[in-house]
Amino acid sequence: MSEYTVTVIGATGKTGRHVTRYAAERGWRVRAAGRRPAAHGTLEPFDWDDEATWTSASAGSDAAYVLIPFNHPGAPERTPALLSAISVAGVGRIVLLSSLDVTEAEPDSPLRLAESRLDSLPGATAALRPTWFLDNFTHGSFAGMVEAGELRLPAGEGRIPFVDARDVAAVGVAAMAADGPTGPLPITGPAALTHHEVASALRAAGRPVTYTPVSEDEFVLLMTGHGFTADYGIFLAEALTRVATGDLVIPISNTVPKVTGRPAHSATDFAQHHKP
Repeated sequence: MSEYTVTVIGATGKTGRHVTRYAAERGWRVRAAGRRPAAHGTLEPFDWDDEATWTSASAGSDAAYVLIPFNHPGAPERTPALLSAISVAGVGRIVLLSSLDVTEAEPDSPLRLAESRLDSLPGATAALRPTWFLDNFTHGSFAGMVEAGELRLPAGEGRIPFVDARDVAAVGVAAMAADGPTGPLPITGPAALTHHEVASALRAAGRPVTYTPVSEDEFVLLMTGHGFTADYGIFLAEALTRVATGDLVIPISNTVPKVTGRPAHSATDFAQHHKP
C-alpha cells in the first residue's frame, strides 16, 4: 500500500462511496471520515457538530475530499471553517464537491462562500462542479417516482447533460492525486438529454417508467407525498421549470475524458450498471 493518505468526508454518500473505492484501488491509505464505516478505508470519527474531529480526521493526510451535506442543519454554513481547519491541519490538497449552480448562486450562498474560502487557502485546491446526477433517479430525489413507474416533473422537453456519480468521483480522485488538476472543474455527462430519454434508458435496463411533464404545483404535491418538504419541492420545481423554458442551458464539458482518459458514462451505461 502507498504511503499517500487521503481523508474522505461524506464517505458513504453518492460520490463519497465511489471516491473511497477509487482511492483504495490506487493503493492509497483511505480514511473514511464519518459516523459509520464505509465499504473502503478505515473509519475516522467525524462529526459536523464537533470541530475537534475536523482536525483529528484530517491531520496527517496528504489530500482531502469534502462535500457539503445540505440536509445537516448548520453544516453548509460551517463548511468554510471546515476547509480552513483542514488546511491548518497540514493537508496539502483539498477537493470540494460544489455544483455548476455555484456560478448563479447568491454571493452569500453556502456554495459561493465555500468556494471563496477554498480559493483563499494555500496549497492545491479543486472545486468539482457537476451537473445534475443520474443517481437521483435510482436512489435520490426521484427514486420514488421511478419505483412507482412514472416520472412527473415540470421539466417539459428541456435537456440536461446528466452525470453519473462515478464520473464525479473519478475526477475528484484524480484531483486528490499529487499531480492532479486544480481550480474549478465542470463535470457533465456526454450528452444533453430530455427526461423522456432518461426514462427510456431506465426502461431498457428493466425499470418500467415513463416521463410525463406536469405543472409546478402538481410536482410539489407529489414530492411532499414522497416525504420531502414543500420548500425542497419548490426549490426543485423552480430549477426544473428553468430547464423546461430553456433558461437553464448547461454546456457539455470534456472534463471527464480529459482527466480520466475515458469517456463519461452515458445514461444507458448508468441504467445498465444500476439494473434492478
